[in-house]
Amino acid sequence: MSGHPGSSEHVPVLDLKDHARVLDIAASPVWIYDSTFSCNLWGNRASLEFFDVDEKAMKICQFDNAGRWTPEQLRLWTRLNAQVHQEVEVERKELHLSVTGNEPFPGFLQLQRSKMTVKAVYKPISVLLDGSERVVTLVQVVQHNLPDMEENQLRMVEMCNNHPMFQFLFDESGKLLAANKRAMYNMREHLGSCENYTLQMYLSIGECDGSLGPDDMYLEAMDAIFKHNKPCHRFPQLRWSKRHPGKYRWVLYEMWPMVDPITHQKAVLVCEQNISQVKALEEQFKRQNQRLEAQLEEALAQRDPIHKPAIDIDTPADKTLKLLDKIMRGHEVNAREAMELRDAILQAGDLRQPVNFNEQLMKNSQTVLDSEVSQSLIQLLSSRRPAKIDEEGPSLEGNDLPHIKPQSQVTPESVRDLIALSKNLPDQVLDVLAKVDDWQFDAFKLSEVSNGRPLSMLSFALLKRCELIEKWQLHEHKLVKFLMKIEDGYPNNPYHNRIHAADVLQSLHVLVIRGGLIDHSYCDEIALTSCYLSAVIHDYEHKGVNNDYLIRVSDGLAVLYNDRSPMENHHLAATFQLMNSDEYNFWSKVPHKVKETMRKQMIEMVLATDMKQHFAITSMFQAKMQLNGSRPSGGNSGGKSMRGSPHNTSQEPVHRPMDDDLKSLVLQVALKCADLGHLASPRTVHKKWVQYLEEEFFRQGDREKQNTLVVSPLMDRDKNGISKSQVGFFDIVALPLFQSFAQAFTDATPMLEAVKDNYTMWREEAALFAQPSAASSGATTGKSSK
Repeated sequence: MSGHPGSSEHVPVLDLKDHARVLDIAASPVWIYDSTFSCNLWGNRASLEFFDVDEKAMKICQFDNAGRWTPEQLRLWTRLNAQVHQEVEVERKELHLSVTGNEPFPGFLQLQRSKMTVKAVYKPISVLLDGSERVVTLVQVVQHNLPDMEENQLRMVEMCNNHPMFQFLFDESGKLLAANKRAMYNMREHLGSCENYTLQMYLSIGECDGSLGPDDMYLEAMDAIFKHNKPCHRFPQLRWSKRHPGKYRWVLYEMWPMVDPITHQKAVLVCEQNISQVKALEEQFKRQNQRLEAQLEEALAQRDPIHKPAIDIDTPADKTLKLLDKIMRGHEVNAREAMELRDAILQAGDLRQPVNFNEQLMKNSQTVLDSEVSQSLIQLLSSRRPAKIDEEGPSLEGNDLPHIKPQSQVTPESVRDLIALSKNLPDQVLDVLAKVDDWQFDAFKLSEVSNGRPLSMLSFALLKRCELIEKWQLHEHKLVKFLMKIEDGYPNNPYHNRIHAADVLQSLHVLVIRGGLIDHSYCDEIALTSCYLSAVIHDYEHKGVNNDYLIRVSDGLAVLYNDRSPMENHHLAATFQLMNSDEYNFWSKVPHKVKETMRKQMIEMVLATDMKQHFAITSMFQAKMQLNGSRPSGGNSGGKSMRGSPHNTSQEPVHRPMDDDLKSLVLQVALKCADLGHLASPRTVHKKWVQYLEEEFFRQGDREKQNTLVVSPLMDRDKNGISKSQVGFFDIVALPLFQSFAQAFTDATPMLEAVKDNYTMWREEAALFAQPSAASSGATTGKSSK
């Protein structure tokens, strides 16, 4: 702080009511200070902006802030205030003082910048206040400096001048106001010396991009900035090199509206960037990224080999999504790829079915698969409808299979017996049920120890264990009666019987509990109940033949459901008829909304087991899981804990379902995997299932022979059965299905590994079968399907 007194002079009289308006429009900060009361009496608008306060804050007594001053600051302020009072208000002198922003000072409020240096003049002035005249102090700021701001301005100028990007400032008429050093050099090099450069002149240096000429570019840019008030306007231009004739470069202009700080008029900031260099760097990074991606894919393939089917099973929808993903990742898409996708879409009858699936299989029948295997897979998976036959043969159901127990009647006593048995299970039953959470399970053993009641015993045990009966207040007696009725509704088919239903139930249970569906919030208590019920009823009253046979003979179910998944529709319709009857209505206390959700989930899950929908469902599953983000990481994810599950954890999941449709789709694919769950069984158990499935196929073939129909592929018992199709079925259906599920839910990897083990077994047997010495052995194998 420094100061010196001025000479004494006549003190003017100021009437604040009349004269304050004149001082209020002054550009410099002016205010009136009363040293007696240590407060400001009035301040003009410039002073309010200077201190960044309102009128009320301007008049606060300075002693109100004294508590924040140090003792030294308080002594300094007291001495200065006394000096102002004596020299200005008593002796009527001017006082010139300088002060920095970090010092308390009479009449000054807290300054915004601590390093600001202010020069002020203190003058005596007589004011009329409430009719009386008093001499007080008029304070006027005559100069204030910001040393650090000046330094920053110098630095900014230097940075701007040496920036490699050309930067210009033009006014609203296009006249050049300023440019950095490099920009001015470039402008003079191309346009020569000129007093008034303009944006239009500068744009005329380059060529148009094929759509607009330089003049049109100029008009479009000025309209965008000044008329349409766009926050930013960009456009490219081709610029010929003056120093290197014959060469050219692409430049990108970026324009932002602003205000000229000197004239306060509208202006536009123009930046010119050489995008030829940027493009070169982008290409370099792109090539490097592609190399890294290729190396990553190779490393992942070596660590975790991905099975590739013998034919192209990608649907047009899959191919479209892959092409879009490639574009979004910045990869180039050539004309050949685009035309191949276009042809695939045009040739496809269904965008969710592989292109030319039948033709591909028959072509491979000459190399990888034989003709009959290919025809069998076409019948299983192709959405094309078979030709109709006008007659139906007699049922060939039989009870000569050792694993099928004779059916018993559902009586009140049998229901009570099962409930009582579940409360005090024999050791042999407990030993089998203790393995219900294992990835590999023997449903045949469960059938033996449960006296032919594997489905009702297992389903009731799981519903009890997970406390779902208590949760939904299910009527226990009616529930058991329903489960036994459903179990008895499974005919004594060699394959599609109550043991198969129990096996599917256990497989789905493990996928949900240990595969990550609960842990990653894809399955709550409602969905878990739906899963158990869907597995229980998914083949209820199965006729022992496939849907194609029902359609060919115009079976009543095919007619009723218009050839659309007749068997699956019947499983559901017959089940819900039971559940709606008073005798089996075990869920009468379930809330209506919950009941609607369960019914919807059960319908979607069971209909998904029709193999005609296989590619549509798996294609959608893969696309949606990829869209939903990174897959869940191995098994330590949080999510709502399910009572009765011993495999829950508490960490946060990597991702959660984005909507209910994705939840439903995941449950559908889970049941599809469970429906083929025996593919992950121990080799001996798996081969037993295949043998029974082969027998069921042969029985359909027997029906077809009796009706003088063409026997379906691999169903003629006088020829090799489905043993020939196992490698093809694993290759085209099973492995891609389990692989996609395990990629989305890595906790399910043990099931995938077990499937791979059985695939290896069939490949080994196929290799032995192909040898001349083994050609006559005809090892019996089989395929799982509806």
